[in-house]
Amino acid sequence: MNAYRQKQFAISHFFQSSKNKSNGSDIDESRHHEKQPSVKGTNPTLAKFSYKKSASANPVKYEVPAVKKSIPFKRKADVIDQSSNRIKKRSLTPLEKQVRQFKDHNKDKLLLFQVGYKFKSFGQDAEIISKILNIMYIRGGDNNENDEEFSYCSFPDNRLHINLKRILEHGHKVGVVKQSESAIVKSVEKTNKSDLMTRELTGTYTKGTYMDDELIYNSNSNLGNIITEQDNVSYIICINEISNDEFALVAVQPLTGEIIYDQFKDILTREQLETRLVYLNPIEVIVINDRENISIETNRTLKIINQDIRITHNQAKADVEIIVELNDYFNDSDHKDLIEFYTLTFPASIQNCFIELIQYLVEFKLDSIFTIPTNIKTFTNAHKYMILPSNTIQTLQLFKNENSTESVLGGSLLWLLDHTRTKFGSRLLKQWISKPLIERNKIEERLQAIEDLKGQFIHVIDTLKNELDKVGKTLDLEQLLIKIHYSCSNGVNKINRRELVLMLNSFNDILKIMDQFSKSIEDVNKSYKSPLLLKIINALQEMSKTNTVDNLLKLINPTYLMNESKDASEQKTQFFNSYYIPWKEIEQESMEIKKIESLLNEELVKIQKLLKRPQLQYLTKNNESYLIEVRNGKQVDALPNDFIKINGTATVSRFRSPEVIKLLKLLEYHQELYLNRCDEAFREFLLLINKEYIFFNKIVKNLSTFDCLLSLTTGSLLNSNYIKPKLVDDQIIEVKNGRNPIIENLPHITNFVPNDINIHYNKDRVLIITGPNMGGKSLYVNQVALLVIMTQIGCYLPCKYAKMGIFDSIFIRMGAYDNILKNNSTFKVEMLECSTIINKLTSKSLIILDEIGRGTSTSDGIAIAYSILDYIVECKEKPLVLFITHFPSLHVFETTYPNQVKNYHMGFKEIKDSKNEFPQIVFLYNLVEGVVNNLYGLNVAKLAGLATDIISNAYKISEQLKNKIEIENMEKFSIQFIRILQQLQNEDKGEQLKILSQLESLFNYL
Repeated sequence: MNAYRQKQFAISHFFQSSKNKSNGSDIDESRHHEKQPSVKGTNPTLAKFSYKKSASANPVKYEVPAVKKSIPFKRKADVIDQSSNRIKKRSLTPLEKQVRQFKDHNKDKLLLFQVGYKFKSFGQDAEIISKILNIMYIRGGDNNENDEEFSYCSFPDNRLHINLKRILEHGHKVGVVKQSESAIVKSVEKTNKSDLMTRELTGTYTKGTYMDDELIYNSNSNLGNIITEQDNVSYIICINEISNDEFALVAVQPLTGEIIYDQFKDILTREQLETRLVYLNPIEVIVINDRENISIETNRTLKIINQDIRITHNQAKADVEIIVELNDYFNDSDHKDLIEFYTLTFPASIQNCFIELIQYLVEFKLDSIFTIPTNIKTFTNAHKYMILPSNTIQTLQLFKNENSTESVLGGSLLWLLDHTRTKFGSRLLKQWISKPLIERNKIEERLQAIEDLKGQFIHVIDTLKNELDKVGKTLDLEQLLIKIHYSCSNGVNKINRRELVLMLNSFNDILKIMDQFSKSIEDVNKSYKSPLLLKIINALQEMSKTNTVDNLLKLINPTYLMNESKDASEQKTQFFNSYYIPWKEIEQESMEIKKIESLLNEELVKIQKLLKRPQLQYLTKNNESYLIEVRNGKQVDALPNDFIKINGTATVSRFRSPEVIKLLKLLEYHQELYLNRCDEAFREFLLLINKEYIFFNKIVKNLSTFDCLLSLTTGSLLNSNYIKPKLVDDQIIEVKNGRNPIIENLPHITNFVPNDINIHYNKDRVLIITGPNMGGKSLYVNQVALLVIMTQIGCYLPCKYAKMGIFDSIFIRMGAYDNILKNNSTFKVEMLECSTIINKLTSKSLIILDEIGRGTSTSDGIAIAYSILDYIVECKEKPLVLFITHFPSLHVFETTYPNQVKNYHMGFKEIKDSKNEFPQIVFLYNLVEGVVNNLYGLNVAKLAGLATDIISNAYKISEQLKNKIEIENMEKFSIQFIRILQQLQNEDKGEQLKILSQLESLFNYL
C-alpha cells in the first residue's frame, strides 16, 4: 500500500504543476513534457455543470514573419556518434526554439524571457546582463556546457523593474518577453496542443522611454521609490539637418506628453543647436539628412552635451512620402482631423521629424503622444520670453554647478529657487528659469502674486498648499495622465489600480477644497491683485462645479484597494461596484465561481460521509487549497485508492478526491477568466478617464503655476532682505546693496560684500571693469546678469532697492570658457561668439564680455578688445555693456565717449613689504570708480604657491614691459576687423574657415 501511495503522490505532481502554471510557471517545459494522469470515476454532478468558453481567454500567439534565414550561432561542441565519427547535432527543446525565434527577429535589443517565476536571458545577452547585474552567468545549455547560444543568467520576476532600470542605465535597448497564457486556461480550452507556453514581446524599453510599465505597488518594498524617481526629465529629439546652416528640431518628453518644435539657422560651432540641447537635455537623438552620415559638427556637439547619448541616423524623406505616411498613421475615425493639423500647420522639415519620432515610438507603444495636439508648442517665442544662449546658461550656472559638492543642483539658480512641492511644479519652474519673460505686464503679474501670497492668511490658499504637499510626496499627476493615455491607445497597462485611485482622489480633494471654500475664495478676489493668481483660483473653482471626478469615483471601491490586508486578486476583483456598466460580465464569472464552490461543498459532504467524519473541513496548506487532511497510518489506509496525495508531514497526509481535482481545475479556470474580465473592465474605465484628458490636464497646469508662485514666495521669505523690484520701460539697472543670490547662500560663505549697480541707457551704459585677478570682477558681472534673470522670472531680489528695465537678450562671453572638447581653439571660439553678439544684439540686450582678446598675443588681444568695444559703443542699438579687461590702455574710451563709458575697478588695499620686491594686496570686493594699471597677477601666483624667486623675476620683467605696448592705427584696424567679423554669421563652413584665416592675417599689420 505504501508503494502505491508513493506512486499516487508522484502522479499528483502534475496537478501541483498545473497550479503553478496557472500563476505563470512553465519552468520545466523545455525538458519535461508531463502527461495528465487519467483518473477513473467521474462525479455525476459535473454533468449538470457547464461553462461558456470566453473569447477573450484565447491566448495571443506570437507569429514570426517570413524572413531570410539568418546565420546560426556557432557551437563549440556537439554530440559525436562514435560509430560513424560524424557530429550529431543535439535537437533543440521547444523553449530553445522559441528563444532562437525571438532573438532572430529582435537583434537590436537584449531580451529577457519570463520562464515561470524567473526572467532569463540567453547567450551574449546573458553575458552582458550578468556583468551589469553582477549575477551568475551559467555557461552552456542544460545538456552541453559548451553550448554558448543557450548560456544563461536569471533573476526572480519580482526584480524585473529594478534590474531593467539598471540595464537601461548602461544605454541598452531591452525587450521583455512574457508568457501570454496560463497552463490552466490552455488545459481547459485545449487551444494549443504543445506543452510550450505562448509568449509575446510585451514591452521594449530604452532609458528615454522607460515609464514604470506594469509596476505593481508593494507597500512592503521600496521598489516604487527606486523606479519612479524621474526628476531629471530628458527628451527624445529628432534633428533634421536641412543644410549646413539650417536645422529643424522636434523634441518629445514621453513622461509628460510635451512636444517642442523649432527651425533655425546656425553657424560652424553649432551654438544655436547647443543652446537647444542644453535646454532639452536629450537622452536619445535621431538625426536625419540627405547624406550618408551625421555631420561632424553636429555629432561633436551632441557628444559634448552628453557622452552617453544614444544617436541614430536616418535618411530624410521626400515631401510626398511624408504626407503619405502621416495620412496612413492618422487615417482612422478618431484622428482624421490631425492629418490636416500636421500637414497645414508645420513645414515639411518639421513634419519629417514628426514622422520619424512616430515611427520610432511605435515600438515602445508611446506614439500616441502625437494625438494630443494641445501639448505641442514652439521652442522660441520672441514676443513672450528670451532664449538664453547655452554659454550664458553654463556660465551663470542656472541649472547645475559643476564645482558644487552640495548636490547635482547645489550652487545653481535652480537649487536656490526651487521650493516647489510637486514634480510637475518643479519642471515648470525650470522652464521659467530657462526662459525669462520679456512682457512687463506678465512679470508684474508674478511679482504681484508673490506680494499677495506673502500677505494676509487666507484659508483656501493655506489648505491648497497643504494638499500640494500631500500630492507631491506620492504622485506625479502629469505623468499619470499621459500613462493613462498611452494605456488606452495601445492596449497595455502603464498605470496600476492603486496609482489610478490615488490620482482620482487627489483631483477630487483639490476640487472639493475649491468647492467648499467659496466664501474664502471671495476673500481672495477682494484681497489679491495679481490677475495670474486670481485666474488660477477662479479656474479651479469653476472646474470644481463639474461632477467629472465624482462620477468616476462612484464606479469603484477604493477602500478595497487601499486595504493592505486584502490580497492582490481581491483588490482587483473588488475594484468596481455594481454601478459600473461592464459589471454584469464580471458578475457572470463570479456566479460561475460560486456554482463550482457549491459543488465543492457538496463533494465535501460526500467525503465526510465516506470517512465518517462529519466535522471534516477543507484545508489550505502551502498555497494548496481544498485538501483533506488525515493522520498517517490507519486513516490513510482507509482512503479510497483513487484519492491523490498532495502534500503532508511526518504525522499527517493531505489528499484530494478525483472529483475535487476536477472541480478545482474548473474553479481555477473561471477564477482566471474572472481576473481577465476585471482587467478588461479596468481598460474600459481608463478610456472614460482619457476622454477627460484636457479637463484633468488643465487642473495640472493651474496647480503647477500655483506651485511655482509658492516656490518663489518661499524663496523670498527664507532669504533675508529680498525686495520687490520696480520695473521700468527704459534700459536701466539700478541696484542698491545688491548681492549675488547664489554665492551668499553657499554654506561656506559668511560675509558677502554687497555692491551697487548703476547702468543707464543714456548715462554710463558701458562699464569697463579692471582690477586684480581674483578680486571679484567675474562675480560682480555674473551678479548683474542673475539679478536681471531673476527679475524677469518674477522673483524678488537680494538688495535694498532695485529699478530694473526689461531685456530681450543676455549675451555672455567669458574668456575662461574654452571649447577644447569641441576641437576648437580659444581664438576661434572667441571670434565666433563675438560675431554672434555683434550680429544679434538689440537695443534691449545686456552684454557681458570678460577677457576679450585672451585667445591670442597681448598686442593682438588689445586690438581685438579695442575693436569690439569700439563697435558696441558706436552701434545704433546702444545696448548695456559690462566689459572686463586686463588691458588698462582701454581706459581711453571714458575720455572718448563721456557719459557713455565709465571706468571701474574692484577695490583692494596694497601693502608694501620691505622684504619683498613686489607689493601684497588685500581684496575688498567692492566696485570703485577709476582704472587700475597694475593687475597684480603675480599676487595670484603667490597665492597659488609659486616659488618666490620666480615671482620676483617676473615682477622685474613686468615693470620693463609695462609701457611698451601702445595702440597705433587702431581705428583703421577696428573697421576692417568688425567688417570681417560680421561676415562670419552668414557663411557656410568653408567660408567661415577662410574668414577666420583673414582675421589672423589682419594682425600682421598691427
